[in-house]
Amino acid sequence: MKIKKTASYATVQPYYQVDFSAAFCLFEIRVNDVLVFTLNLEGQTSTSIPINSGIPQSGKQQVTIKVLPIAGQKVLNPNAQFSYNIKVFDAANNLHFKEQLPGEYAVEKVDPAKKKSFLTHTATFNAEVPYTVMAYQTATDLGSVGGLKDKLLGTYQQLADLIVKGDLEQIKKLIANRESIAAVTMYLSKEESDNRLTGMLGNLKSGYKLEPIPANAILKIFGNGKLATLVRPDGEPALIFKNEKDNEELALEFTFYIPVGKTDLEII
Repeated sequence: MKIKKTASYATVQPYYQVDFSAAFCLFEIRVNDVLVFTLNLEGQTSTSIPINSGIPQSGKQQVTIKVLPIAGQKVLNPNAQFSYNIKVFDAANNLHFKEQLPGEYAVEKVDPAKKKSFLTHTATFNAEVPYTVMAYQTATDLGSVGGLKDKLLGTYQQLADLIVKGDLEQIKKLIANRESIAAVTMYLSKEESDNRLTGMLGNLKSGYKLEPIPANAILKIFGNGKLATLVRPDGEPALIFKNEKDNEELALEFTFYIPVGKTDLEII
């Protein structure tokens, strides 16, 4: 893995977000085929999500929206919709709004007569970021790995066991690459980066228990075939911890790859 920062990194920190409105669908947002967000939506919402995690370097970027049926349904809801634009904020200046990039986009409207199971929309934009991240791009093509879902299930279970034990040091080692990338692309200070992990484990120690990973968890391969994750049928991450006392849950997302020259899955 190689990470480079430009000389202006400390002062020039563009923070890209997809600002969207969605209704009655399960949707995915991918940036350069990196899955950055997914949600099962039985109503409607309008919000924005950061997408720098899918931007490895400056230049032309691609956003792809995939609209799927609400979990448990086979065809798209007639009222399913998704519209979006791309905004830029300045992370070096308290996320001050800079600009909205040209383009107002929308997934085509559902034609109930066609009973489609998905719709997609793709847009491109230019990004200028003060870093270059080379991480998964040269990794093993996961489509050629036999028994990948079983391998992932085993890896998830090992990770869940460590989380339940609260083995902070071992977890830090396993997610070191992921956290290094997040720190650079999200412009995090060392303190902010450390707080991401300690905050998660602190929550889990307050009575959270692992919800069993369902046998029908869905394998998602993305990142041009180099990345994989498991999600529940409703689009939620495979790893969910629940606190019955407070009726709260904590969903933890992890993405895996197999680095070139290795055979085991690692977190990225």
